[in-house]
Amino acid sequence: MQSDAKDTAVLIPSFHPDHRLAPYVRALLEAGLGKIVVVDDGSGPDSLPFFDSITPHERLEVIHYQPNRGKGVALKRGMEYLRDHCPDCAYIITADSDGQHTVPDVLRMCEELHRFGDAASEEKTQPVGMLLGSRDFSQPHVPNKSRTGNRITSVVFRLLYGRWVQDTQTGLRGFSRELLPAMIAVKGDRYEYEMNMLIFCATSKTPIRALPIETVYENNNEGSHFRAVRDSARIYGVIFAGFFRFISSSALSFLVDYGTYRLLNFLLLKGAIPSLEKWIHLGMFNLLPRIAIATALARLVSGTVNFLVNKRFVFDHSGPVGKSLPRYLGVFFLIMTLSAVLTSNLHLWLGWSENAVKIPVDILLFFLSYLLQRKWVFLKEIPH
Repeated sequence: MQSDAKDTAVLIPSFHPDHRLAPYVRALLEAGLGKIVVVDDGSGPDSLPFFDSITPHERLEVIHYQPNRGKGVALKRGMEYLRDHCPDCAYIITADSDGQHTVPDVLRMCEELHRFGDAASEEKTQPVGMLLGSRDFSQPHVPNKSRTGNRITSVVFRLLYGRWVQDTQTGLRGFSRELLPAMIAVKGDRYEYEMNMLIFCATSKTPIRALPIETVYENNNEGSHFRAVRDSARIYGVIFAGFFRFISSSALSFLVDYGTYRLLNFLLLKGAIPSLEKWIHLGMFNLLPRIAIATALARLVSGTVNFLVNKRFVFDHSGPVGKSLPRYLGVFFLIMTLSAVLTSNLHLWLGWSENAVKIPVDILLFFLSYLLQRKWVFLKEIPH
């Protein structure tokens, strides 16, 4: 029995288990884990013998419900139980019941969680965060669909969220009790829930660490309940959802911005005030006042629309406006200044129409704005 396992709980979501479930639970209990929670995700009467074969134990809880709701719901049901009934469990490890996560790997994760936790407590460094059991997909016995799918997902996740996660679909995950409220609040009912966990960590600056584990695939992973097309669509829908919402929000803001800019630049300012047609030299740069004023006023209108839409619908940010608004204004003025300066100078250097050159300029600034808003303006707080 490991002494540092006594304050660690293992949560096992299970749907249509087989003969491996009971021996696995027994081995975890014998290894000294403080609490084992098995969640029957609406498996139905045919699976009851497998759950009934688990020998009752004071450190074991089996939760049943009907109908099947999905892995995400099962995990959150188990977390709610640990939150309400197991105050002594300082760490939580989630593991699958299909034989992929060995008891030795669970114990190694337990050791790593305590090591990070002790270091964070003594040195007041970053919190434990999320510890992922990372499989080696280069091994020859790994199914091609698993190898290819994980690699593609890892690359896409890095591009959109700036964090490299080698094994995005691992079910062996560990975190400290402080993250329970945040994990329970994460959206998702089925396999997409686990991706949402990673997205939450990436967007809240919660550390994501990897722990190499044994790569187990029995019978070409035929025991998995993962539905390749439907569940993959859910997962990629989750990965791209925030970015697509940002694109939609930015498209709306661009229409407001460009419409207001043209209205001001051509109908109200051009020719109305001759002094606005004189170039202002700023070192190596030049600025046309008419373009600068039209850009500033148009960006003020579109920026207000963009902030409200992004806060509520794009980044789902519930933090105080008093914190996010000043940061947004900082990004707002930076992008606005870059837009005015770049538009003016490209118009002067290349001879392009000031209206035409504004489009590629703002497309480039769009990506910069997304990066700054995701990583700084609407950084999510960890709920307690």
